[in-house]
Amino acid sequence: MKKGAVFFDRDDTLVKDTGYMYKIADFEWMDGALIALKQLCDAGIAVFIVTNQGGIGKGLFTRQQMQAFHNHLFKEAEKADITITDIAYCPHHPEAVTAEMATPCTCRKPEPGMLRQLARKWDIDLGQSVMIGDRPSDIEAGRRAGCTALQLTGDKNLPDLVAAAIDIIKKA
Repeated sequence: MKKGAVFFDRDDTLVKDTGYMYKIADFEWMDGALIALKQLCDAGIAVFIVTNQGGIGKGLFTRQQMQAFHNHLFKEAEKADITITDIAYCPHHPEAVTAEMATPCTCRKPEPGMLRQLARKWDIDLGQSVMIGDRPSDIEAGRRAGCTALQLTGDKNLPDLVAAAIDIIKKA
């Protein structure tokens, strides 16, 4: 039987964004991120990250540099006894240096491609899932995928949004 999950945007939702985040030295969790992620793990709900990484398409960093950053993120989460099931990323950008990396594509948020890809891979029911992000494109991607979408704003903290997400998934 398929289960619900929580999908997160990465930059300025879980990780502080100082601009094209790929350098491990720049890695820093957002306030409340570890508490929020631990809430989900304790509730037995799978955690995924979906992130636009247009800096790859723009030639600012490589897939290998981004993967090293993600490996560091996984390790830092594991230190806090948190499991992040998987990360999907979109390397495309409208200002890409090659035609193959230019948009339109089906994965760059607000398109729902990354959520759908992870749902197929991990047998997730998107209708029972929640997308959390800080930008309208995150919310739109979640809605287009069939998820409930919750936006992180100045008046909402991440642990509170995750508590709401847990309630939504448990009631589905």
